[in-house]
Amino acid sequence: MSDLTIPGVTSRIDTKKMIDAIMDAERVPLKRMETDVETYTKTKRIWQDLNLTVSKFKESVNELFSFNSPFNAKKGVSSDETILTAIATRKAVIEQKDIIVHRIATADRFMSGSLPKDFKVKAGTYTFQVGDKSVSFSYNGGTISDFADAINRKAGKYVSASVVNNTSTTQVILIEAKLTGSRNTLVLKDAAIEFGETSGMFVRKQTGNRDVPLDQTSVPQTSSAQNKGSIAVKDGELTMQPKSQVTLPIKPATPITPPMVLEYEVKTTLLSEDQIPEKEVPPGPDVPVPGSMTYKDIQIYNEKSVVIMPDQQETPPPARVDDLNVFAVTGNGKKIPLPPIKDTGEYTKVSVPLAGFTETVDSIVIENKNTHRVISVRNIRISDPTQRGDFVPTNAVTEARDALLELNGIEVVRESNEIADLIPEVTLNLHDASPEKIKLSIEHDREAIKSSIISFVGNYNRLLTEIDILTRAEENVIESARFLTEEERTKAYERLAILKGDSTLMQLKSRLQTFMMNSYKTTAGPEMALLVQMGIATNSSSAGNIDKTLLRGYLQINEDKLDAAIASKADLMKELFGRDSDNDLVIDSGLAWSVDNYLKPYVQTGGVFASRVSTLDNQIASKQREITSFQRHLEQYEQQLKQKYGAMEGMIDQLQKSQESLRNMNPK
Repeated sequence: MSDLTIPGVTSRIDTKKMIDAIMDAERVPLKRMETDVETYTKTKRIWQDLNLTVSKFKESVNELFSFNSPFNAKKGVSSDETILTAIATRKAVIEQKDIIVHRIATADRFMSGSLPKDFKVKAGTYTFQVGDKSVSFSYNGGTISDFADAINRKAGKYVSASVVNNTSTTQVILIEAKLTGSRNTLVLKDAAIEFGETSGMFVRKQTGNRDVPLDQTSVPQTSSAQNKGSIAVKDGELTMQPKSQVTLPIKPATPITPPMVLEYEVKTTLLSEDQIPEKEVPPGPDVPVPGSMTYKDIQIYNEKSVVIMPDQQETPPPARVDDLNVFAVTGNGKKIPLPPIKDTGEYTKVSVPLAGFTETVDSIVIENKNTHRVISVRNIRISDPTQRGDFVPTNAVTEARDALLELNGIEVVRESNEIADLIPEVTLNLHDASPEKIKLSIEHDREAIKSSIISFVGNYNRLLTEIDILTRAEENVIESARFLTEEERTKAYERLAILKGDSTLMQLKSRLQTFMMNSYKTTAGPEMALLVQMGIATNSSSAGNIDKTLLRGYLQINEDKLDAAIASKADLMKELFGRDSDNDLVIDSGLAWSVDNYLKPYVQTGGVFASRVSTLDNQIASKQREITSFQRHLEQYEQQLKQKYGAMEGMIDQLQKSQESLRNMNPK
């Protein structure tokens, strides 16, 4: 009995391994379903990426004809940007202006004398006035640096201050106004007055400023003219007809010291021949009525006197006189002519330094010698531009002055270097003065146009490349796409031919190529109707060698030709991309308009790409449900196997125990 055995019972069975093997075979359909989900997900991501690529291309297309089109953008181009720059809005008119910047606007900048390092500023209320703006603050006293910090902190909106060590033992403080222009002078008040004097920034000086009145009292008594009514004064404005003269006395006479100036505003009005009053014909002699007598009730009249008159000869009109030497001053018994004025239809402010002409002024002479000009004058004043109340600065770095420029021969005065009211929709920025004439051209923003066109071509080529990668099993499609990065190139190989033969993409590519080859109507006719006429083409050969990338319909840009077209035909290029054919102010034709409308069904909500993604979402969801159901089946099946094999192992254990019992019953 010791040799009793039960076949198959004495060997151990690895039930776990058997169950795993059975389950691996059972899971094969699950792996196929999971692979399907991965494929659907990858395809969905491809359609989503393609939607983004097409949308990006559509945006670059839309930019070429929409309101924000670069063809509507304008740019100010200056022949010397160190002197003048300009910013133009989209509404600016294409034109060219000649500008001379005689003087830029400046602000008052006053420096103190050299002060010791231990100089102290007294406590008090400090007031600084800039034009009609005023700011005050209390200061408790301290060093000059602390005082400068207080100015910047408490009055920094209108003035600023800085301290510089001009030597190893001394320092200076610079106080400057933040507003430019002659009316924005910097005036120190309250405790600031004493500081200005003690720091050597200002000295007290009796003002020599004189306003010259223009009213009925001062003008008629000192005027002369050939014709009655040739001189008129109203509301402080003196109007002088041709051939008239006015002398305005200055009582008492004003002594002239640098930098005193004569300021006035003047304008000229040119008269046509029809506006010149006709010269009156001189009358003949006044012949008295002849006498009479009565004789025997008969009235007898004398004969009329006979005056022999020479034949009247037509007086030729006076010769035209054009003389812009209008202003002069008198002083010390001399008449000193001042610089000539300029023709201008608007009032222009003129400032003439007097120190170079005379030492004193006792009258101002205004003489209109012209035959075809009316001269108007107002706001005459003799002044010291450096005078600030009762003080003048001792160390003026710059003084508050207006910008003076000449636009197409017309003098213009502005208080700021940023001028937005001179050329419509253009803001001028003055940087420096120069006697040279600056050419300012308002033109199309060529850089913006070129950038948009390059973006359009680049996005088009990228889209066509993406379609080729997805629909063609040719690796050279990826290799020839030079614009792809290494990372993009690696990912492209993973997508190669994944949508091979997809009719939607093949049709999209074909239609886009057709749009690029079509001609479009413009006002220039055949002169500008094709992309190739602006340097954009799909040439299939270069130097005799076939370029396969161009055979696929990719676009290339001839930069020289594109630059030339933008420079001379920007308006026609704009029409080619988008044109209002029926004058209803709505773009309804053109290359970009056509492409944009064609692409809308692809990228809009519920469009072609969205439908593809939605279909794939449904497939993924359906397959996920199958996977979930099958996973439950696998769990149940595995549990059944475990139960069956567990029972089997129990039976084997029982048999083994029985075997042991039998062995014990038959000992050796």
